[in-house]
Amino acid sequence: MAKWSANWSAARLLRLVLAVLFAAVALREGEPVAWVAAALLGLQVLFNVGCCGAACSAPTVNRKGAQAVDEVHYEEVK
Repeated sequence: MAKWSANWSAARLLRLVLAVLFAAVALREGEPVAWVAAALLGLQVLFNVGCCGAACSAPTVNRKGAQAVDEVHYEEVK
């Protein structure tokens, strides 16, 4: 249970609210597009993903002991 309740960001909460709203509209109106939107947003909330597949650029994790970047020297070309 702790695994499912951890890492709740504002974006994940927003997706949850939108999924519930789309599901309510889908139940009330019977709109197929609302069903698809509710399912898509619900899956994003469930699996804690925010991008489509590997298309998102996740920030890299800084690792301890990583080598520092050497200073770059530029030469002026005339």
